[in-house]
Amino acid sequence: MRTVVLSLLALLLCGVMPAQAHHSGALFYGQDMPISLTGVVMRFSFRNPHAIVELEVTDEKGGKKRWTAETAAPSALRRRGWSQESLKVGETVTLAGFSARDGTLLMRITKITRADGTDVGVPRGINE
Repeated sequence: MRTVVLSLLALLLCGVMPAQAHHSGALFYGQDMPISLTGVVMRFSFRNPHAIVELEVTDEKGGKKRWTAETAAPSALRRRGWSQESLKVGETVTLAGFSARDGTLLMRITKITRADGTDVGVPRGINE
C-alpha cells in the first residue's frame, strides 16, 4: 500500500512541477515601463526557455552598461522568422520592450531593429 501511495504522489508531483515552471512576463516586466536601447550585441543565446540577448549600451556620460534582454522561446521565434543566426556578436541593434520592475538592467524584448532599419523577424507582444 505504501508503494502505491508513494507512486501516486510521485506521478502527481511530476505533473505539477512543469505547470509551475512557466511564469507571466508581466510579473517581472512592467508593461507601463517601455524602454528602447541601442547597443552592441555581446551574446545571443537561442535556447529554451527564452532566447537571450546581452547588449552593451553606452550611456550619456560614455560609460558602458551591459543589459540582459529576453524574448520568447526559440520555437515561437522560429515561427516569426528567427534563427540562431539572427543576431551576430558585434552587431549594433535597437531593442524595444519593457524594463524590469525591480530596476535591474534586464528587459523583455518585443522588437529588435538592425542599424539599417530592418526588423529581426516579426515583432510580437510581451505575452509570447
